[in-house]
Parts: sequence; structure tokens; C-alpha cells
Amino acid sequence: MDAKEIAALAEKIAEGRRSKKPMDIIQATASLSEADAYKVQFAVHDLFAGTGDKFAGWKVALTLPQQYEPLKLSGPVFAGVYQSGLCQSGAVFEKGWPLKPGIEPELVARISKDAPAGGSPHTADSIRAHVGNLYCGMELVDNRYVDVTKMTGPARIADNVLQAALVTGTEIKDWQNLDFANLQGRSTLDGKELAAGPGSAVMGGALISLAWLANALNKHGRHLKAGDLVLTGSVHPPAFLPGTGVAKTEFIGVGSTEITIK
Repeated sequence: MDAKEIAALAEKIAEGRRSKKPMDIIQATASLSEADAYKVQFAVHDLFAGTGDKFAGWKVALTLPQQYEPLKLSGPVFAGVYQSGLCQSGAVFEKGWPLKPGIEPELVARISKDAPAGGSPHTADSIRAHVGNLYCGMELVDNRYVDVTKMTGPARIADNVLQAALVTGTEIKDWQNLDFANLQGRSTLDGKELAAGPGSAVMGGALISLAWLANALNKHGRHLKAGDLVLTGSVHPPAFLPGTGVAKTEFIGVGSTEITIK
């Protein structure tokens, strides 16, 4: 894709998201490559920033082969988070948005020190020094498409991989001592469990995925910056909500996050 085509597709996606109506970008993204998908994603970020919705951080998604391989992607993916999508546990979402909400239990990292490209690749051990705070969190995702089953992997990358909101819950004071791989996360609606999974589903652990993100951003000429909030990946695929109510994500024995969907 040339710069003009990238800009046009980015505008189409941005307009579709602003409409808060089901989007049909299947044909427009059908031949999109993985490399061009990130260029479109970055262009969409710039469009939102240009209207005052500041960039706030990143998310890691599709962390398991059974998630990215059917979409013909080379591996896990990343996407952006906007200031308008940041909220705290207890937030209320009124009827009409998200269109088709889903929830995911994720650890949220607040970056305290830039992680630019350097001599050696970032690792799970080295990335610790760049984390200021770690929280139990929730990613609120939105199936905002006319037919999500026809959305290719690159198409999902271009449109931020269903990202709707980053919800911050319990701060984990002693996170350095967590056994990340053996954490158990789950999602519920009005107390009924919808899905559950282990911390190991996130590339083996949240710090592994965070280091992966730092390296992936570096390859694209970007880097984690102090102040960024990062959704490090879900322990299970999105749990789409069967109705309204109190939606909760929890890391058992560690902390939780909840929202109300009207």
C-alpha cells in the first residue's frame, strides 16, 4: 500500500469507530498484509490524537498459536490504547457502547522508564526495571463489526484488535514476587463464570509478553514510554457478555476489576 491508500483506509476505520455503529470494512481490508496493517493502525492513532484523544499505551493480543495461526498471522500482535478508553474499576458503560462487549482478565503495567531499542533485546528479567506499577485489570473489547468472522488477522490489527477500554483495578503491591505463569484468572457476569485461564496463556507469563511488546515496538521504530499503560494479554479468549449487569475479572487471591454494563 502507498501512503495515500494507508491514509484513506485509516480514515475509513476512524470514521467507523466514531459512528459507534457496526462497521463493514471487510472488503476494504481483505488484501491487507500484516506489515501494512500496522502502518494503518499507526495512522489511525494519529487521527485520533489529532482530534484530542491522546495515545495512552498498548495492548498485547492473540498470545497463543491457536489464536493467531487460524488468522494467518506470524505471531502475537499489539495495538494501541487511547486516553478516552482509560477508566477505573467501578466504571459504568451506558447502553449503546460498546456494541457487543467482551471482557478479559489482564495484568496492567504502568511503565516508569522508556524502553528504547538498545544493545540486547528486552527480556522478562530486564523489562522489570521499566515497570513502575502493576495492577489487576480488565480489557473491555468490542465486536464492532457486521461480521467479525470475515475479518482477517491484518484487518483486526489495523482496527486495534477489538480494543475498547482499559480498566484498572487492584494495585498489586508485591508484584515482583508473583508466580506469573500460575496465576488463575477468570471472568464473570453477575457472579456467573464465563471463562477462566492460567497466566501461562500469556506467552508463559505477563513479563514475557511485556518484553515481547517492547521488542516488537522497537522493530516498528517505536518504544514503550514512561507513563504508558499496557494490557499485557488475556488468560482466556474474549468472554462476550450474554447480557447486561456487573462484569468482573479476577486474578484469584490477587485482586479484581469490575464494571457495570447497562
